[in-house]
Amino acid sequence: MLNNRFILFALALSAFALWFVVQQSSQEDPENTSTLQSTNYSWQLFDSTTWQFDKLENQQGSIINAKTLFYDDAAKSSDLTEPRIVLIQADKTLFISSKTANTLNDSELQLNGDVILMQLEQPVQELGQIQKNKTLKTQRITYNSKTEKITTDQQVEIIQPHASIIGTGLEIDLKNSRYQLLSNIKGEYRPAQNPN
Repeated sequence: MLNNRFILFALALSAFALWFVVQQSSQEDPENTSTLQSTNYSWQLFDSTTWQFDKLENQQGSIINAKTLFYDDAAKSSDLTEPRIVLIQADKTLFISSKTANTLNDSELQLNGDVILMQLEQPVQELGQIQKNKTLKTQRITYNSKTEKITTDQQVEIIQPHASIIGTGLEIDLKNSRYQLLSNIKGEYRPAQNPN
């Protein structure tokens, strides 16, 4: 079954990592002030990669890569193109990608266009031996850090090693560790084949 707690935690962690990156990078460079005033954004990053690792848990961290990242201090919002997020835990790794993403009020993260969340049930050091993975695909998903909820009204496909589920709409409550597909739910179970 889908380890939804890890996916939910990973989304929360990725939103926090994105917020952390935005907060650290929001200090203006006096040399580039005139360039930044020519746009509506307070600052801009191009082809950027940011790493954040937990000093206490050396096998945990996150890597965020984006083709572009624009941040508006006044609106507390950002726009990203081609974000790629890797969340690393001691025994699991989560990859998140989409065509675009944006944040609003530094509390809501929305991923748009070919959103893929892939959870690998192994540490990052063993990724060459991928055997058990779980993938969630949709076109748009929103995470709100204040309500700790993840939602989408789009079609969602969840693929696991021996099963797949498709439905329309998804609500995830991180506080209560519950998730629910809302309608048009279809599933397929594929028993593991006996090697004998």
